[in-house]
This record gives sequence, structure tokens and C-alpha cells, in this order.
Amino acid sequence: MEIRFESSECNGEELVKNFEKDFETSSLIEAEYSEFKEGVTGTVKEIHLNNAFVLCQDYKNTNTECYTLKVSHNHPVFLLQFSMEGGLSFFSNHSPDKKFILNKNAYNLFFIPASTYTYNYHSDKKHFLNIYFTESYLLSKMGFCFIRSLKKYQKAKKENNLSALFDDGLILNAKLRNIVNEFLNCSFDGMTRQSYLESKLTELVLTALMSTPSKKDSNKLRNEEIEALTNIENYIQNHLKEELTIEKLSLKAGFNTSKFKKVFKQVYGMPVFKYITALRIEKAKQLIEEYNYTIAQASYKVGYKNPQHFTVAFKKKMGYLPSELIK
Repeated sequence: MEIRFESSECNGEELVKNFEKDFETSSLIEAEYSEFKEGVTGTVKEIHLNNAFVLCQDYKNTNTECYTLKVSHNHPVFLLQFSMEGGLSFFSNHSPDKKFILNKNAYNLFFIPASTYTYNYHSDKKHFLNIYFTESYLLSKMGFCFIRSLKKYQKAKKENNLSALFDDGLILNAKLRNIVNEFLNCSFDGMTRQSYLESKLTELVLTALMSTPSKKDSNKLRNEEIEALTNIENYIQNHLKEELTIEKLSLKAGFNTSKFKKVFKQVYGMPVFKYITALRIEKAKQLIEEYNYTIAQASYKVGYKNPQHFTVAFKKKMGYLPSELIK
């Protein structure tokens, strides 16, 4: 199996990856790239686990030109793609008029036959997690009944067409974000690291794909209501230090308080305050680990007036004290 990546942000240089059948490997293989054109900063990380290849794009460009990524492969694959920041559209070079879109805070499962396809990015900031695997991996994780239920996949496979298996995509909720962050920020080494990453990847795939029935409920919401909730999620993420009340958030979303609480849980899979707490803990953990904040500084930064209250909330969610992050 071969996958070729050619990015205009990397001076048009082509990255060629060769794999055994079904991405088989007995060892963990990782690499990181940070050489881009002038004005582009960040990293691209790759993680090759047994039966899966993961590519994480996390970079930003300050130039105004439109950047593209061209991907080619010689074997049909699934792509489970998560957008944490930025949106994109892509198309098969065989059918350029049929475009697939992945918006910010969304994910989708794509079936991609052996082909070449092109990505166009919609914003200067890009943070995407791309997980490639074959049918055998999906079969081992989800079972035959799940694959048989994917009518779009059966049709796309028969006709050899690129297909998005979940319509316009599913909401990337806080639970999935936490798993993504735990996967990308693994601190273990050696065999422990490989075992941890494999287990987290399985958890991520299962959680993402088993969350799909809730899409039936979210389909009952109008597009503008989904957009309003997405805007509220962005607001929460950017204002964690502030006091966030149901009244304030529902007013900004344009709902009454009872409807806001109902549709928020319907789309994100948890109550509003549980979601806010998860984001605050996640942000504080990052500040302590990556930016050497003290526990008190991090707790204030994410909206806790009392560091002891933060410590209690952190221990309840994470299972250990925030002081262990410093150790």
C-alpha cells in the first residue's frame, strides 16, 4: 500500500508512505515535520500503529494565498477525520464537481477508493486528525453487522466512488475532544506508549462511530440551530475565565433556557455545565503541563476563584490530583 501527500504549504514537496497490507506493523513508528513555506508555522505528526495510520495537522499560515493538499493512494481506505480547528472541502480528481465538506467541530467517516483527491482549506488555522484504516480494521473493531449497516459504504464500494458515510458530518463533542487530546498528548515511552496509543485509538474509533445514532436526533434541528450551538461552543472555549450561566449562554444562542439545555445535551451528549467543566479541566491541564502554570494560576485562568474547588473538580474527572502533573 502507498499513500502520497503533496502540500503547497511544504513547497510542493511530496511525502511518500509505503505500508504493508492493511497497515500492518509490529512496532510503533512516529515522525514529526515542521518545515513549511515562509509564514506557515506548526507541525504535522504521523503515528503508524498496527492496522492504522494517523496524521495530525496542527499549523497556521499568515499568507493570503489558498493552500491545498493533494493525496493519492493505490488501495481503498477508510478515513475517519476530525476537525478541531478550521474547515475544509475535498474532491476526487475524477469527479471535481462533487465536493465533500468537513466543518469546524465536526467529524466524518469517508470511504476513499484508490484515487487522487485534493483538499482546499477554509481558514489560516488548521487542526485536523486523520485516521486511515481498511475494512479489516473496521471489521475487527465494530463487527460485521456494523459494516453491513453502512448502506452508503456498500454502494460506494460497489461503484468505486468516494463517499461521506454520515451525511454532513457529526458533532465533535467534549468527550471525543478529550480522547483526541489524550491520544495526541501521550507521555509514555516504549511498549507502554504503543499499548496506550493503540487502546486510545480503539476508544476514539468506537466512541466516534457508536455516537452516530444521536445524529437522528440532531437531524430534527435546523441548520441555523446547529450553527448557533457551534458558535456557543466556540464562545465557551474562548471565555472559560468568565462566569458562564445558562441564562447568558441561552440568550446568546437565541433559545429559551429550557430549550437550550435540551438541545445542547442532545447535540453534545452531556449537560452544559458538565461540558464547561470538562473544557476547563482540559485547558488547565494544558496550561500546567505545557506552559508551567502553577495550579493556582491555571485554576484562575479557567474560571475557578478557589484553587481548592478546582482541585476537587480535577480529581473527580481525571482520577488523580493536578499536583501529579507537576511531578
